[in-house]
Formats: sequence, structure tokens, C-alpha cells
Amino acid sequence: MRFFHFFRDRRPLAAAVIGLLLGPAIVMAYLGRGRMAIAYLLVTNLVGFLVILAMPQLALAEAAGLAIVPFNLIGCVHGYWLARGGAVTWQHRWFSRWYNIALIFWLLPIATAFSIRAFIVQPFSIPSSSMMPTLMPGNYAFVTKFNYGYGRYSFPFRPNWLPPKLFGPKPQRGDVVMLAPPATPNVDYAKRIIGLPGDRVQMKGGIVFINGQAVPRDAEGTIVSNYSLDRGEFPVFGEVLDNGVHYRTLDQSPNSPGDNTSEYSVPEGYYFVLGDNRDNSNDSRFDIGLVPEANIYGKFWLVFRSEEGWSFVH
Repeated sequence: MRFFHFFRDRRPLAAAVIGLLLGPAIVMAYLGRGRMAIAYLLVTNLVGFLVILAMPQLALAEAAGLAIVPFNLIGCVHGYWLARGGAVTWQHRWFSRWYNIALIFWLLPIATAFSIRAFIVQPFSIPSSSMMPTLMPGNYAFVTKFNYGYGRYSFPFRPNWLPPKLFGPKPQRGDVVMLAPPATPNVDYAKRIIGLPGDRVQMKGGIVFINGQAVPRDAEGTIVSNYSLDRGEFPVFGEVLDNGVHYRTLDQSPNSPGDNTSEYSVPEGYYFVLGDNRDNSNDSRFDIGLVPEANIYGKFWLVFRSEEGWSFVH
């Protein structure tokens, strides 16, 4: 019982422990300082977001640690100082009860973060070279989740009881998208939309043909890659689609297995996708196959490149 009294009575040491372990927002609510609690909650989340933007090379856990640890130390000192000085008003504050603290300052932020990730924007670290040079391995990107509507694949756990897609616009040619392959729906892939429903798509000598027309392709210099699986200097080619979307591709070898294919007819409700690294991408030419519209659930928006900083994906 002494243990519970120690925390229930809002003693300085108890406030310091709560501030250190749970952060300044919770210790301020614990002491009955509602406005300070809300201010700390907003500032802590804002600083965490800015740390992610400023240092995208860090893993999310490392970025969270950089943001949280200093604030928890501040919460420890500030909570101890307020409790010791007698500036405690918890007796008449409904939000100072433990269950309200847990709901407002713990469960609600977690639910908010989950909702933002599921419905608005999701951070993503590029794991492979299949979208070089648009997305380099190790790049940090944000994927918007509202461009194509919502459905089963919008959520991290992808429950089977949800319909594959509820509503939303259709992907457009040239979009760089996040998708769940039909054969492995729990794996995320980044690819570019090339073929729309009703299109005929074929590769001839490394050139993309859509409905019998070659996609214009011009040399645009070279790129140096230090990625362990694609190390070297490779030629870069620019392509321009019929809707004006311009992007860069890699062609590491003139005679790779995907440079010459049969013609694919894209049925209604499906899309043909390619990786911008044409010689090292598992896409609609290979195992992924044609992708159902419902499996395309996000669009790449911002990417951090070490040589350019943050830029829009196109």
C-alpha cells in the first residue's frame, strides 16, 4: 500500500519518476497542470517530427529517442520542482485520475499516430535498388495514403474482413506507388505505374512500348551507386510518358532478361508496373505480375536524398 500512497500523494520524488519514465505531458497531468500537459504534448510531438525531417538517415527508434529522452529529463526536473514547491492542483482535476491520464495522454496519442499512418501519411525507408535512381536504397520517404481511397491494404495488419478497396480515385500513368503484390500481400513494394486498364505493354530492346508506341527515351548521363548489390557507375535514361510525366531510369545491361518481353494486355481493374531500375526489379514482367487496383494503396510524395535533401517524387 505504501507504494500506491507514494504516487497517489503527488510527492516530489514520485513526480520525478513519472516525468523521467513517462514524459513531461503525463507528469503535468498527474500534478493537475492541464495547460502545461497539453503544451508539452504538442511540443514533444512537433520536435519529434522535426527530428525525423532533419535527420531522416536515422531509424525511427533512434529519432524518437533523440526527441523523447531530453523531454523526459525536463519532465523529471520540472515535475519534481512543481511538486516540491507545492504547485499541485490534482485534487480538483478530473484529468489527473490515472485512467484519464492513460486515455488522454497515452492511448489517444497512440490512436492518433496509428490513424495518421493508416489514413494520411506513412514513413518508409527504401530497402532495395529496384527504383533507382528515383528512390535510392536507404532513402527516407513519405507515402500519402489518401490518393487512391482506402481499403484492406491501407492498414498495417490488413484484416481479411475488410473489403480490398472501399472507394477512391484510380492511379495514373507515371505515379510512383506503394503496393501489396497479390502473391505476397504482406510485403510492400515501390513501383511506377506504366500500363493502365485496357493498355498493351511490351519491352523491346529495353524500350517500353504502350499500345504499340515507343515511350521516348534519351540518355541523361550516368549515376554512381555505392549500394552493395548494385555498386558501380550506370547509364541513366530519361523517359516521357504520354501524359507528360518525365522520370529517369537505369539500364545496367543491354541484354537483361526483362529487356525483351511478350506483349501484356492489361485487363480492367489491373495495372502494369515497372521499377525504374529496369535490370534489377521484380515487377509486372516477373513474379509480381499485373497488380489489382485494390492492392495499390499509397503514392510516394517526399523523399530525402543525401545530395539533394528533401524533394518531391516524380
